[in-house]
Amino acid sequence: ITEPVANEIAPQNNDVQESKGGRLLGRPGLRQLVKFCLVGLSSTVVDKGLYWVLQTTFPAVFWWVFTTISFCFGVSNGFFWNRLWTFRAHGEGHSMPRQQYAKFFASNTIGLMLNLVFTKMFLVAFTGKVIHDVNPPPGQVVIASLCAAPIVVIWNFAVAKYWTFRKS
Repeated sequence: ITEPVANEIAPQNNDVQESKGGRLLGRPGLRQLVKFCLVGLSSTVVDKGLYWVLQTTFPAVFWWVFTTISFCFGVSNGFFWNRLWTFRAHGEGHSMPRQQYAKFFASNTIGLMLNLVFTKMFLVAFTGKVIHDVNPPPGQVVIASLCAAPIVVIWNFAVAKYWTFRKS
């Protein structure tokens, strides 16, 4: 009788690890969260990219004005892709797109308020100032906003999954 060779055992362990990972990603809720985060990443690029362009083009305008404008574009991007791909919330059993968009926009507006509060908190931490005489550099605002994003993702995902795109 021969003893097993270490190389023969390793693939079995990897198979177990891969199957655990496969089972984990096979869970619908986790798969939706991953898709939601990918869509969120694309929406963040739209949001922060547009913010950067607007703020550097018109530096005299308050940062929160352009944050709000760019947010609207990011939300629209997120609605389109989350409805179509993440939650597949179209067709029988789902509310009409206008109703879904209104819910999505409303819940993301709350998310915006959360993001603004946390962005301000991070800006205070980064600059040491509660009140700025002039706008902080756009890079600091973007970084502070990105730091606030994970907190807001939890809110946005839960509301999108259990309210906005829920089947009737």
